Amino acid sequence: MTNNANRAASAACDCIEGPAWDITSEYPSISSAEYRADLSAFESELASLEALGAAAGARAEGAAALDPAADAGFLRELGAFAVASDLARARLGSLQTYARCVLSADGSDAEAAATRGLLDGYSARLGAAVAPLSLVLKQCPEAFFEAFCLEPGADAFRFSLSLERKDAARALALPAERALASMAASGFHAWGALYDSLTGTLRCRVRSVGGGEESVGLAKAASLLKRPEPELRESAWRGINAALSVHRHSFAAVLNALSGWRGSEGALRSHAEPVHYLDGALRQNRISKATLDALLGVLKESRELGRRALRAQAALYGVERLGPWDILAPAPAADGSRDAIPFERGLGIVRRAYASVDPSMGAFVDAMAASGRIEGRVKDGKRPGAYCTEFPLSRRPFVYTTYRGSLSELSTLAHELGHAYHCEAMRDIPLAESDYPMTLAETASTFAETALGELLASEATSDAERLELAWADAQDAATFLVNIPARFEFESRFYERRPSGPSGPDELGAIMRDAWAEWYGDSLSAYDEWYWASKLHFHKSGASFYNFPYSFGYLFSLGVYARREALGPGFHRSYVALLRDTGRMEAEELAARHLGADITKPGFWRDSVRIVEGKVERFEALAMARRSEG
Repeated sequence: MTNNANRAASAACDCIEGPAWDITSEYPSISSAEYRADLSAFESELASLEALGAAAGARAEGAAALDPAADAGFLRELGAFAVASDLARARLGSLQTYARCVLSADGSDAEAAATRGLLDGYSARLGAAVAPLSLVLKQCPEAFFEAFCLEPGADAFRFSLSLERKDAARALALPAERALASMAASGFHAWGALYDSLTGTLRCRVRSVGGGEESVGLAKAASLLKRPEPELRESAWRGINAALSVHRHSFAAVLNALSGWRGSEGALRSHAEPVHYLDGALRQNRISKATLDALLGVLKESRELGRRALRAQAALYGVERLGPWDILAPAPAADGSRDAIPFERGLGIVRRAYASVDPSMGAFVDAMAASGRIEGRVKDGKRPGAYCTEFPLSRRPFVYTTYRGSLSELSTLAHELGHAYHCEAMRDIPLAESDYPMTLAETASTFAETALGELLASEATSDAERLELAWADAQDAATFLVNIPARFEFESRFYERRPSGPSGPDELGAIMRDAWAEWYGDSLSAYDEWYWASKLHFHKSGASFYNFPYSFGYLFSLGVYARREALGPGFHRSYVALLRDTGRMEAEELAARHLGADITKPGFWRDSVRIVEGKVERFEALAMARRSEG
């Protein structure tokens, strides 16, 4: 049966779970002629870039003395080098994205795993090949840099290279830069791949929905944490942690290796000025330390608001405190039962929410579904979590999730489609200017969740429906004001200790317990000491501190959404303009230009927290009314 037929059948039978995505629009398969042709083309491009890199490397030592007039020929070579490297990155990125998509849906696919390893090696070679280009343009005089940006196609690199030039004092000699780039695939990124491999094949013993016990994959077990039955949630949580504990030393090794590599590289780059463990995350997210401090300060003064949300949730469940297995729980239904939302109906709700902002946004959701760019099946072997990815060559986004019909999964679908809409808004922008940081990446996704919540609230016809929606708002408050900061707390404490030596599983559990105590306080019955192992974000080689950007994006998007009513019909145009600038501005400049806000000060963040406070107060009132009825 074709994917189009599958989708038609899904609609006809009103299936709860989501469809299989159709990534054959990119490549038919890893063994296909199309995939092998692009792989061969990349190999040729890589060989050319390595030759260009060798020539540029010969000039790197004298980069500070380059002159645009005297070195006009070299300028032209660098311009061509930059454009060629961008195309090679896009081709490699598409090849890698395809392999990762295959592995996400089936962690046991040996061909995809082997290809991913091959491509990671090529990525390291590409990094080493273009290192001379980066080094020359970091250290050359301003006049030479400006002349470079006038070369055909080179101006698209102005913003990203300007950021690198700010970091020129931390550059290493060319041999060291090449060595780091070439060793990263098998030394650094391999650890993140190990985590993916372990979690993609992990089996968890959990209580089944129909009674009894079954062995399921991690993604399926994690989806049970959103079930309405408390016993299923607790069983899933304990089953996941039991499975994780078997590999605890491997997971600890991953964390220690990633942090150790970053620390060693930071020490090497501290030859002119010290490198702090947060510097990489700040640079990657394009925010200043002042902005992060302002955000964290407001989160700390607002954590009681998140705790209030958790306490009100516990009262509705008739318990003194929620357990750690309850933090993703759905609202308790008034009659003890709950109907799952079939995927097609849920997708229609998301489409209407998007269209409420602008008709073109609703049409985009339809296009994503019609072209098979949404993965939502419930199956063993899938990796846990949800994400949106883009193929750099086609500029087409794809959404990955595991959909079982809960309201939270509907919100996740809206969230990931928000990322996809962000990609679509930037589709005609050069790739070099469309690489936005995670802080700003969460703008469109969280904005979409807010639009969904507003639509559902406006269409609610009963107190039970209104309470369920308010429950989701309370869950967001607890997540972004408590859980995300607790993740940051854990990672900060871990990185502070790491120079003294590796931390074992027991110590990592203790650090996590202390972090949860700091932020959750007495709002839970227990803390999740295995969260360091179960949370994928701690184990990503591509980013450290993959946490605070979520709270940033949540509060930032509320600030954006709050301007919707004031701007009226012109809002969507302004919103898209903001999204299009996310890859070519630092966060502070973006906020100043499009919102007239200074995000280095607490005021902006407090204004957004006041919106959250209104949502929590509404939930508390509805919860109290429900309890009084009972």
